[in-house]
This record gives sequence, structure tokens and C-alpha cells, in this order.
Amino acid sequence: MKTPLLTLAILALTLNFVSAQHVRISGLLMDSTASKPVEFATVALLQDGKITEGVTADAKGRFTFAKVAPGVYIVQASLLGYTTKTFGPVHADKEDIEIGVIKLASAAQNLKEVTVSEQKALFEERSDRMVYNAEKDISIKGGDATDVLKKIPSIAVDIEGNVQLRGSGNIKVLINNKPSNVVARSVSEALKQIPADIIKQVEVITSPSAKYDAEGTAGIINIITKKNTLKGTNGSISPNFGQWNNWPNASISHRNKGLTLSANGGFSNWKNKRYMQQLRTFTNADTITNQDQMQWVRGRGKNFYGSFNADWDIDSLNRVGTGINYYNGINTNYFDITFDETSLGVSRQYFQRDMRRTYDWQGATVNFDYTRLFKKPKRELTLLMMYSFEGEDSDYDSDLKDRSDAVYYREKSYNISNNKEGTIQLDFTNPLDSISTLETGTKTIFRKILSDYRISSAIDGSQDFHDMPEQANVFDYAQQVTSAYLVYNRTPKNKWGINLGARYEHTFIQANFLNGTASFSNNYGNLIPSVSLSRSLKKSQQVRVSYTQRIQRPQFFYLNPYVNQADSKNQYGGNPYLKPELTHSVEANYSVSIKQTSINASFFLRQTNNAIESISTVDSAGVLKQIFQNVAQNSAYGLNLSANTKIMKQWSVNGSLNLFYNVLESAELKTRNADWMYRINLNSTIDFGKGIKAQLFGFYNSPRVNLQGSYGGFGFYNIVLQKEVLKKKGTIGFGYDNPFNQRIRWKNDFLGPNFVQTQDVAMYRRGWRLNLKYEFGQVSGNQRQKKRISNDDKKAGEGNN
Repeated sequence: MKTPLLTLAILALTLNFVSAQHVRISGLLMDSTASKPVEFATVALLQDGKITEGVTADAKGRFTFAKVAPGVYIVQASLLGYTTKTFGPVHADKEDIEIGVIKLASAAQNLKEVTVSEQKALFEERSDRMVYNAEKDISIKGGDATDVLKKIPSIAVDIEGNVQLRGSGNIKVLINNKPSNVVARSVSEALKQIPADIIKQVEVITSPSAKYDAEGTAGIINIITKKNTLKGTNGSISPNFGQWNNWPNASISHRNKGLTLSANGGFSNWKNKRYMQQLRTFTNADTITNQDQMQWVRGRGKNFYGSFNADWDIDSLNRVGTGINYYNGINTNYFDITFDETSLGVSRQYFQRDMRRTYDWQGATVNFDYTRLFKKPKRELTLLMMYSFEGEDSDYDSDLKDRSDAVYYREKSYNISNNKEGTIQLDFTNPLDSISTLETGTKTIFRKILSDYRISSAIDGSQDFHDMPEQANVFDYAQQVTSAYLVYNRTPKNKWGINLGARYEHTFIQANFLNGTASFSNNYGNLIPSVSLSRSLKKSQQVRVSYTQRIQRPQFFYLNPYVNQADSKNQYGGNPYLKPELTHSVEANYSVSIKQTSINASFFLRQTNNAIESISTVDSAGVLKQIFQNVAQNSAYGLNLSANTKIMKQWSVNGSLNLFYNVLESAELKTRNADWMYRINLNSTIDFGKGIKAQLFGFYNSPRVNLQGSYGGFGFYNIVLQKEVLKKKGTIGFGYDNPFNQRIRWKNDFLGPNFVQTQDVAMYRRGWRLNLKYEFGQVSGNQRQKKRISNDDKKAGEGNN
């Protein structure tokens, strides 16, 4: 490490020597009548009528241009509610210049209310990420975060809400740059609890720098919720209704001087309906047995979420923030199953099963942020502390009936688990000059997980249950991850920029069992490098090439040894002995804008060693058991094409194609499976004027392979109409999903050493939505810019569970 550090030191000294020829221009903005500072105004430095640099004044009205080349300039200050003021000429020579006070006069008109309109494209390509501006998309209103992610080119979401990024479910999901305990437990369940109405943007980072946690082999999805930056008290109410989900939610915020208080909450009342016919043929010795299982599933759930945040600018250099996020939910699926097993044309086993499976959870995350700014622009020190806790009860009860509908066996089980986690993180950003920064930081995470499960039965069909101690256990798991990183970033104009970094993470694990299974411990270290080169070319073109490593530690869902036996012929469980995955990822990106059209092309290559796969085996009694194992190498390479265009002023269209070849192979199981996969997205919006808009959206996911077979392809589409009312304070929208298809159907195929299995699945998804929203409150004319601490300390959670 000495040689790279010495090189960076020499580079920093050289750049500082060169920049010594530059001068500093600073000044103070004051209100011309109130004799008080004008905070957070935009200040531009002009030369020959063109803007060369821009900064934002701080809370005391102070602004500084730190590195100005010799020349003659004009200083221009502007802020909504004030008349734009220019000062100059300013002759920058060899000495720093203090302009002094620049007085801004209030604009002549009296603005009772200010509406800030930001014209953004639905999709934006930035130097290190793709951004989807969800607030511009009317087709997601009344849905949840699952509906939002379906719109993003490189992301695939199946009917159950499981998320994949470029064919991989190993992703890290952040909410406002921060982890969430519910996301860590299950990505699919977390997305169902976030209403689409509160989502502002979604950022997709496929090649994260070393500043980010190494967790999530496919990349990072950052969901950014809406925040009101206007002074005063304001908020919104959204009573949304739908055939499959009612999603009322509300938010309110109050901002005065340096203090901001905000709260939001919502309630989801959902239901679903689906069925599956499963045909399985297996061999035991020389006997061939066929199983035919038909199941209907009806699900219902009620989920509440709420958050409260307080941010305080103590002064222009010190900021603190604190917040709490709380969630509580109970979700139940009811199963009606018919099972028939035959061999040589003779029925060997028949039963009907009535089953209820319930997940009841609640938890909260408490965080504290502190930011220390410095007089030197872009220098920043941040401290973050977070504590989260969650409890979950998952249980089932089932009754077996014979052909006469008489109950002859009952079984019930519960799994009580809780997850506690604490985090402390320190980051420091130091600008070496106007185009270079050096970032460093450290973080430690403490996790404690407990799972206690029991099973009991009544073999005569009565209510006299007896415990089955051989199938009970207590799993106690502790994990600590300590990390540090160093990142050098240089972004010159019209030249190649570089982001070069390294991150070291060390993991300590201790696991204990109550039933006599041997305890185990493990610790391992990982050095995670990252490098990215980017450059802006002529005619609005940009290229970027990057390489990074990522690590995916097995999380609680994968590790919990509890085997869910709710369906006696189809069981699944975790594996506490799993090891982490390590992924190498290479990406090349090209984007160009031509008038009203933007085009992006990404080529990627990803290889995951020691990949965790769900492996299915069938025993001599015909019971299929799915257990996670480190048995495969998972490789994918392909391209992602996306384009946005305006056919005419009122009509915009965007679409994408994600195409890649996926190879999974296991030397241990002597199995290989590979195939091409693709996803097509199309979105079209028409603005009819007078506040009326219409949008049509659709996608198709091709079949995708796994190590032992494939999951079927499916499509989805919807249409939405929206009208602004009450002087643009309210909106009314009506949407319809899959109007020409009552069900979405697909087929899954699996193959093992002694079995072949086919599943025909259908989900009822045709349905309507009624979306209502009303915004209220008074605002002032000043907007302020506020930085937020980025905390990326946590695991991504399950992908396909």
C-alpha cells in the first residue's frame, strides 16, 4: 500500500503547486431592506458572457470561488423572490479578492405561492448511475415500489415481487442512501410496503465505487423518496384504492430557519389470488411414481409504515439529523391443496390439505447523523450511528383430509425470530483541488440474530397436539463486519476522469445451536478494488468503463436452518454453513443525446464464484426439499439498450432491451445450464393539455434459467389516465392493469438426478386503480440545498426467495 499512497501524495503536491497560480474570490449576500444574510442563493462567475463556475451561498450568505484562473469576471447572484444582481468587473490577478457585501432587492411582485417546476426526462444517464425519475411517471400512482422497479430497463421483477438486476438477485437496496431492516430481511416484502406515490427517484448503480459497502454482487438500487425543500408547513394526502390493494398515505413537513420536521405514514390492505398445478415424476430403485398436486392460494395482508425525521442546521458548518422508521404488518396466505400420487396406474396416496401460513412482523430503525463542513469547499466530515431491531413470527397450521373430507391429521408450527443491528460509520472527504478529491472512511456493523422454531402434531385429527422435539431448534447467530476504504476521484473537463479505490472488509461469525448441533465460528477478510474511467465527448456523448469486485454474504433467510414443512411434499430451509460469494464485474457504457432523443448502451460481464443456489432433491418418499448450497459458478454477459425520445412536443416514448447470456455450472453436481435471456420495456406518455395525461406501459420477461431448470416468461401492461384539479393542487387518476387478460400465466421446469417436475402457474392480475392526491400548505420563495449523509452499511437481503 505504500507505493500507491506515495504516488497520491506526490500527485496532490503537484496539483497544489499548479493551483497556486489561482486566486480566491469571495463575498457576502445581504437583503437590501431587512439587513440580513440571503442564504442559499445561486452565485455564478461569468467571463465573456458565459458561466465558468457556480456555487451556492451558505446559511450566512457567504460564497467563495476557491480556484479562479487569472482573468476578468462578472459575479451574478440570483434567488427566487429576489431581483438578479450583477457585480463587476472583477480583475483576478495574483491576490485573493474580497468583494464585500452585495445587496439583493426583493422582486416587485408579491408571491403568495411559488410552484417550482423541474422538467426532467423519465430516465437520466449520469457518470456512474442510471436515474429513473418516478415522480414524472403517472402509471405507477396507487401502486407500490414493485410497480416502480418494473419500469427500469435493467431490473426484472417477477409476479411475486422478487427483484433481479441484470439476471442476478444478489442486490443491495437502499432507502434514501440508507439501509432498512425490512429490506435486509426480504426485498420483495419491503417493496410491497413502500407506496409508489412517495418515491421521487430510483438510482441504479451497477459498478459501485469502493466508498459503498461491498455487499450486493449485482449492484445497488437506491430508492429516493420525496422531500419538501420549501419553507413553511405543507404536505399531501393520497387516499388510493384498487382491486388488489388499497394504499392510503399522507405526509407533512414544517421548515423554519435551520430546523426541518417531517413525518409520513401509510397503510396497505392487499389481497391476491393464484393457482398452481405441479406434476412430478420420480424414481426410487426401479419404481416410477407420479405426483399431481393442485393448489389454490388466496392471500391477504395489512401493513403499516411510518417515519419521523428532524434535521437542524446548527450553523453554516454543523448539521445534525435524527429519525425513526417504524413498520408493522401481518400477512396470511390460505392454501387449498389436492394431492394424488400414483404408481403403475394405482393410487398410492391421496389427501386434501387446508393450510394457513402467516408472517407477522414489526420493527424500527433509529438513526443519528452529524455533518461537519469546513470553510474549504467540498471538505466534509460525517458521522452516522444507527440501531435497528425487528421481531417476526412465522407460523402455519394445516389439516389433512381424506376423500370423504374427514380430518385425519393436524400439524402446526411457529418460528419466532428477532434481528438486532448496530452501526457506526465515519467518512471524510477532502478536495485536493477543484477537480480532485480524496475520500476515506471506516465502518463497523454488529448483527445479532435469533431463531426459535417448534413443530407439533395431532396424529388422530383431534386438537390434542404433541411437540415433535426432533424437529425443533434454536439458532443463535452473531456477525460483525469491520471495513475501511480509500477513494481517489478526478473529474477534469474534456479529459478522462478516474475513480480509483480500494475497500477492505473483515467478517467475524459465531453460530450456536440448542439441539446439540456443533457450534461453529468463522472469520475472513476481503480486499475489494474498484476503478472507473469516464469522459465527456463532443456532441453530448459520454463513455465510461469500470471494473469492480463485490461480495455477497449469506444472510438470515439463507442461513436459518428452520425447514418449513407446511407443504409436506415441498419443503425448504436454510444452510448455516454457507460461505460468501465473490463477483468480478466489468462494464462499458456509452450514451448520447441528439436533439429530443437520448440513447444509452451498456455492455457488461459478470462472474460469480462460489455462487449460492437453491438445490432441490427428492427422497424415496417423494418429498422435495430445497436447501441453499455453495455449488455453482454463475456467469453472465450481455448488453442493455435504452432510448428516450419525443415524437412530438406532447408525445414522449421510451423503451429498452436487456439481453444477456447466463451460464450456471456446478462441478460438484456435474450440472450445467445456459441460455439467452431478455427483457423488453415500452413506455409512452401523451399530454393532451389542460392537465390531462395518458400513459401506456408494458414489458415482457423471457424465461430464465437456474441450475436445475428454468422459470417461465411472462408479460404485463397497463394504461392510466390522469387529470389535474383544484388549481393543480390535486390529481385524479384511473388505471387498469392487464385489461385483456384476467390472469398472467407461466410455466416452470425442474430436473434432478431422480426427478422431473413441471409447474403451471397463474396469477390473477387484471384490476383497476383509483388514485387521488391533494397537496396543501403555504410556502415561501426560498429554496435551500441540503446534503444528506449516505450510509451504505447494510446487506441487500434476498433476491429470489
